[in-house]
Order: sequence, then structure tokens, then C-alpha cells
Amino acid sequence: MKKYSTVFFDLDHTLWDYDTNSRETLTEIYYEYSFDNRSKVNLEDFLHVFDKVNEKLWANYNKGHINRDDIRNQRFKRIFKEFGIRHDPLALEISDEYIKRCPTKKHLIPYAISTLNYLQGNYMLCLLTNGFNDVQSVKLSKSGLKTYFKYVITSESSGHRKPSKEIFEYSLNLAGVNSQQAIMVGDNLNADIYGAKRAEIDQVYFNPGKTVHNQKVTHEIDCLSRLSKIL
Repeated sequence: MKKYSTVFFDLDHTLWDYDTNSRETLTEIYYEYSFDNRSKVNLEDFLHVFDKVNEKLWANYNKGHINRDDIRNQRFKRIFKEFGIRHDPLALEISDEYIKRCPTKKHLIPYAISTLNYLQGNYMLCLLTNGFNDVQSVKLSKSGLKTYFKYVITSESSGHRKPSKEIFEYSLNLAGVNSQQAIMVGDNLNADIYGAKRAEIDQVYFNPGKTVHNQKVTHEIDCLSRLSKIL
């Protein structure tokens, strides 16, 4: 078995359960702001449109086409537009509320803690995320994940975004290891897996939905508990 010294983890969708935490936050907002009465917007439609808009904005952010302010300022404006609602001040207010509330949620991907406990004594654990410093810091503190990681590397702190080769090289330098000593665990075939490949880092593609793909990866798992078979 190849010996690694360092494990890089993605955060959202890999350890921190973004979908559950976001859905919980949006459901609270939906009822507190009376969307059911205000515009007869169905909750499931509201959640679905959020996912669609949010995914597109983050894809553009990862490509370097937009910045964090664009996500914050445009997300709920675009959602409102889908439902024929024109109320920019309310869209910005809800955006602020979402950003403030969602990171405090504590739902984690199954086996996240037990896996980190297993790895912690044998590997240097580092977090490598395109998320924002302030938001990711709250997530880590509130969810109990903070103590597991020696380094937390974000797109803001490194000056680069996954899948750029530069953010992975920055992370290797910070951790004081070479590419052969590290492995990247993440759920995104482009940002995490392709990015790690560009830096010649082995990868573990976390694919709980068993999405069909044609990418060549070093390892693939559908449950975090299966990392114990690799590391």
C-alpha cells in the first residue's frame, strides 16, 4: 500500500453536509418570510430553484468568471426572478440571512467524524476549499471539525481556486510535503479530482450517489468509511 503522510479534504459535500444544512436553512427562511402566502411559491420549487441557481453561480465562481460578491448579490435576485418577484432589497436581506445562518448548521456527511478520528493519528489532515474564509471558519467551529485540521486552505487565503494547479502547489508547500506524499479527497470531479491530477496528487473521488462518469481516478468510494481500506 502506498504510504501518504498528508490527506487533503474538500469540505462542502465531502465532510460538511451542504445539501442538508442548506435545505434546513432555506426551509426556515421560507416560512419566516411567508413565501407560501407572499407569492404562493411552493417550498419544493423554492428549494429546487435555489439549487439550480446556486450550482450555476458556484460553477462560474470556480471558473473565475465571478467573485464572492456576485454570488451574494445575485443568488436570491435570480431566484426571485424565476418566480416573477421583483424586490431587490428583500433579496439582499434574505441573502444576508442565509449566509449568516447556514454555516452554523451542524449536519455532517455520514462517518465524517469516525473517519477523521481514524486518520488523525496517522496523517496530517488539511482542508482545501473554494469556500470563503469567514464562512468556512464558522462551519468548522460549529460542526466540531476545526480541531482535526492543521491547515485550512481557501481560495481567498491562497489566491487561487480549485481546480488550478497553483492552489494545490500552494497547499503542498504549506504542508511541507511533495505531491507523492499527499492524497486529495473530494466530491467534485473537476475542482477536486482534476485539480489534484494537475498537481500530480493522487485522488479519492467521493461519489455517494454513484454518479456514472468516464474520469480516471486513483480511488473511488461511495462512503467515507471506505477510506480505511485505502489509508
